[in-house]
Amino acid sequence: MTFELPDLDTTTYDEIVAGLIRRIPQYTNLWTDYNATDPGITLLQLLAWIDESLHYQANQIPTLTDLNFLRWVLGLAFSSNRTAYSDAAVTNYDFAFLALRAVLAEIEQGAPTTKADLQRAVLLYLEQPYLALTLANVEAVAMQANAMIEAQYERQKQQQTSSSTPVPEPLYVQRADAQMRGEASIAYILSNAPWQYQYPPYPNRQQVTNSVGTMRRLLLLQPQNQSEQEATLLRQVRFYLQSRVIAGSAVRVEPAQLTAIDLTMTIRCSPNTSMSVTVDALVTALYGYLLPAAGPGGQGWRYGEAPNADDLMHIVLSVPGVAALERFEYTYVPTIVLAEMAQLGANTLLAALPNGRTAMRYVGLPQLRCLDITATNGAA
Repeated sequence: MTFELPDLDTTTYDEIVAGLIRRIPQYTNLWTDYNATDPGITLLQLLAWIDESLHYQANQIPTLTDLNFLRWVLGLAFSSNRTAYSDAAVTNYDFAFLALRAVLAEIEQGAPTTKADLQRAVLLYLEQPYLALTLANVEAVAMQANAMIEAQYERQKQQQTSSSTPVPEPLYVQRADAQMRGEASIAYILSNAPWQYQYPPYPNRQQVTNSVGTMRRLLLLQPQNQSEQEATLLRQVRFYLQSRVIAGSAVRVEPAQLTAIDLTMTIRCSPNTSMSVTVDALVTALYGYLLPAAGPGGQGWRYGEAPNADDLMHIVLSVPGVAALERFEYTYVPTIVLAEMAQLGANTLLAALPNGRTAMRYVGLPQLRCLDITATNGAA
């Protein structure tokens, strides 16, 4: 992307005048004399002459002007100059600033450049948010921490010796969601740590007892302990955000809240279809849909937006080979937030509830915990 101007000087004076006259009816139907003797036409001709002059001048802006603008944005006359900000850019991992200074250094060493290259470099720098001012800025800056994590990882690999233990690959920020809590902005960080799932031996490797027309598929989330790596990722994001929060603002970094999703269903497959193929396709569709980066439209789940039961049933019925959905249970386990529960007086409230099923509470992002599918043959 650049702000390169088109070749405006190709528009002639007569074309500009004709374009202005054609627009007159858009504003009034009282102006009917378009001859050169009309005073209004004379004024339009004067404006057209000024416009043509500006077109010519716009095409004459030299490349040196764009280069000086790049220097002004950096605050450096030469790439070798040092300022308080340029020194802080190294310690604070301001990669956008360092990349723009590298462009200036290449030009000083004689590298060929064009106006479009200079403009593209400056715009790329200006489009990167540096301060965590708004919630959108907090999310964008938190994602930028991945570049710092990658740089630290590469430096550690270069420093290790051949006999040392290999440097473990770090976790990265998969997504960041910013929410307001009181006077502070909370950045909820979801790492790229993979979720491990397993098909238990029973009932996945055998049919339901005494039934040749029924199949059951069970997918379970396996527990995993990556608390140390997760804590390291949060510390790195906090460090990156620390220098990008203005005085008087508070930005906190916390792990993303995950709500465990349980799905239990019974489907009837169409006649003459493979139940195994149909069930596998259904597992793939539901698993992929409930990933944090998927959701409706594949744009990712909005933080705090629970999956809709009707949407889930629609996905089930849209899988080829599914003839009917005979049973569907959709539940999620509420995430415990001790601070909020204490404020609500959870013990008192729960004790006062009547007998029956308690309403579910959803927070954060979905995490498929259990998917239990029973399929029957349409001919059974």
